[in-house]
Amino acid sequence: MEILILGLSRGSVYALVAVGFVLVFSVGGILNLAHGTLFMLGAYFTYIYFNFLFGQGGTLALLASYVCAIVSVSLVALLLFFALFRRKIDSISYVMVVSLAFALFVEQFMKVYFGVTSTGVPSLVRGSVDIFGVRVLNKEVLLLPISLFALVALHMFLRHSSAGQSIKAVAQSREGAILVGIKPDRVLAMTIAIAAALAALAGTLISSLVTVTPTVWSYWLIKAFAIAIVGGLGSLPGAVVAAFLLSFVEIATTFTLTDQYGELVALMIIVAILLFRPSGLMSSRQV
Repeated sequence: MEILILGLSRGSVYALVAVGFVLVFSVGGILNLAHGTLFMLGAYFTYIYFNFLFGQGGTLALLASYVCAIVSVSLVALLLFFALFRRKIDSISYVMVVSLAFALFVEQFMKVYFGVTSTGVPSLVRGSVDIFGVRVLNKEVLLLPISLFALVALHMFLRHSSAGQSIKAVAQSREGAILVGIKPDRVLAMTIAIAAALAALAGTLISSLVTVTPTVWSYWLIKAFAIAIVGGLGSLPGAVVAAFLLSFVEIATTFTLTDQYGELVALMIIVAILLFRPSGLMSSRQV
């Protein structure tokens, strides 16, 4: 039961980060290596707003810090797109190099102003709850419902809104979308902002759970990339399934062996997927 609960909690955060990464690839055909940085900035902006803007003012101040952090990260992602990505968006190598350079720049910037020590904010809720005999912190319990709400809201947006339909159209065929009057650059910019918001939401949620340092972006980028490979690049349902799959594998291995083996077993699964099913668990592109 403890493995189930912790696996669901960790998997929900993995899913938030990975779905945004896969969504940008599906729509723009690009690999944004700064995606982990957007996650990190979500946590850091929460810390900055809560401590320096709202003066550690309690629950309302913390909620306001979450919202401001998510909006700020989305604006950073849009600035990155219009200032750097847009000029050579058709070049996969250019986007990868530029996004990686941006990630390294932000890491060094954070080291200069915040040092290499970790930062964090208080939890939105305190205490713990007993679930089938397992004592779980309330702040961990919140991860799953908030993440599921965000993912369901994204699904409904893509399925039932005109903007969501334009995202799906560009993901299916860029040329066909142009023929019906859709502007792919605007759609991609909107997609990058949505993906950044999801990554930032994940960052805000874990800002009170784990240590946040300037180098944490690489860990979450690797996780997003690994989940995308396992689930199938371009498949949002595949990313969600793979996120929970890897989470359960890591938690179960950690409980039975050690933390180091958890990462090793997850890596072995990724290698096996690449060898025997290179297209991932759900090979068809699906947004």
